[in-house]
Amino acid sequence: MDSNPVAIAIREVLTAIRQRKRVDEILEMVLTYSSDLANAVHGSIVTVDHSSQKLIITSTRGEDWTLEKQMSQLSVGQGLTGHVAISAKPYLCNDTATDPLYYPLFQNVHSELVVPIIVENKVWGVINLDGLKSHAFDESTLSTVALLAELAAFAIKLRIDLTEQERLQRHLIQSEKLASLGETIAGIAHEINNPLTSILSHATLLTLQRGGPADEASINAIVMESKRTADLVKNLLAFSRKESKQREVVGINELIKQAVNLKRYQLRVNNIQLICEPCEVSYPVQVSAQQMQQVLLNLLNNAEQAITKISQSANRSGTIKVEAGRIGEKVFVTVTDNGNGIPAHIMPYIFDPFFTTKNLGEGTGLGLSIAHTLIENHGGTISAKSEPGHTIFTIELPLALNPNNASNLKESRPLPPPAAYRAKRLGRVLVVDDETSIVDAISEFLELQNVTADKANDGYYALDLLSQNRYDAIISDIRMPGLDGPQLYEKASALDPAYRNRFLFMSGDLVRESTQLFVSSLSCACLAKPFSLGVLYQHLEPHLDQFSTR
Repeated sequence: MDSNPVAIAIREVLTAIRQRKRVDEILEMVLTYSSDLANAVHGSIVTVDHSSQKLIITSTRGEDWTLEKQMSQLSVGQGLTGHVAISAKPYLCNDTATDPLYYPLFQNVHSELVVPIIVENKVWGVINLDGLKSHAFDESTLSTVALLAELAAFAIKLRIDLTEQERLQRHLIQSEKLASLGETIAGIAHEINNPLTSILSHATLLTLQRGGPADEASINAIVMESKRTADLVKNLLAFSRKESKQREVVGINELIKQAVNLKRYQLRVNNIQLICEPCEVSYPVQVSAQQMQQVLLNLLNNAEQAITKISQSANRSGTIKVEAGRIGEKVFVTVTDNGNGIPAHIMPYIFDPFFTTKNLGEGTGLGLSIAHTLIENHGGTISAKSEPGHTIFTIELPLALNPNNASNLKESRPLPPPAAYRAKRLGRVLVVDDETSIVDAISEFLELQNVTADKANDGYYALDLLSQNRYDAIISDIRMPGLDGPQLYEKASALDPAYRNRFLFMSGDLVRESTQLFVSSLSCACLAKPFSLGVLYQHLEPHLDQFSTR
């Protein structure tokens, strides 16, 4: 067996590479052998972040490494380490007192050896060794450390290649899973939203029939719980949707509501009070809704984890508060928690990639970094302030320059009372849906408003009625067996081009890409099931009493 310490080090590192040990383990071995073979008082591996032009200390050996020293960051080009990061050549400093490039991180260091780790013709990082006396290292030591740096580079390159291959495999598998999951969720949502539409509509009809106080309380409970269920389904659909690169003008309150509703139950289970104070006016912002939801959920998750840690050691309840408002041309959202707070010496690094205070395996350190990138890409800012027992994250986004682009979804107004029957009715409407209970509820409601309603449970029968009668409007579901909504729309428009602007569509599956494409091509409205009958009537009212036969 070879007793040469250099040969032993090389053999052990190569064995670790062959066994495909983690890169961080191999780098720790390289640093340990480099420090021991060079008799260095301190050793470190410093990675180069080329995007931010920063040097980040990722591994250390020796005493005197305080947390403050470990967290210190030089810029590329600063100190001997920064010089090597640019030159990509080893540097042997025999006397730090006379070398103008030396940066005094330790006061007792008198010599330094810096060797680059080069991966794919780029300095990935450096091995940095300190000596207690001048001329502590020689050319032989430099050659040995350079060889170990080559092995480290080989391990990193191998891991990059394997990681890319594994990433592509996972991406293909995950894409298939997500596609399947999206289809499944859309189908389930459609099945849930149809009965919810029926429940809400029939509950509304009961309110119009003037029941007693007890009846009214029960009906209100049905309506509120149905709407709560509908919101959960809507948020689940929005979160499972394929991320769109297109940005849309969305009210800030709607973004907050989606994220808060997804976390509300989990926070309640963990005994954390969630306080939500949206804007009095839902100011419009032009964003990718999915990306903003990702950012807000990340902040809520971090707040939950900060509170959970302190709750385990202290008997006090946790609170998370989400607020929003406007300052000038900026819309802001704040997320505040009463956890332990973020230590001052860590605060400058919380948005850095891979920075985390969590235990190994509990976090990647990418959450806040990704949030920072997403917000910056939207022309906004994200910042944090913290003190013991109080942490607040603030997001600022530009106010949408053209608020008229915001969603024109109408808020439900109080329903008109049942109209007195007159000789002349207000209009004639065709209601089409394969769900009989929905057709019945909408038709009964329209009759109460003195509007004649004809019913059809499939597209073919609706087409027959259209060939026999003229209608002020057609209320139609989109997804139906046989002749579906889009096909009915085209055939009705062929009968009378005026119908192109007189359809009012409804759907329990507005997430499906084909449905979105169809809706975006229309000049008429589409309501997401479940909807209130008040909103339905507001969309319908402009079309009534136009040209239908009585």
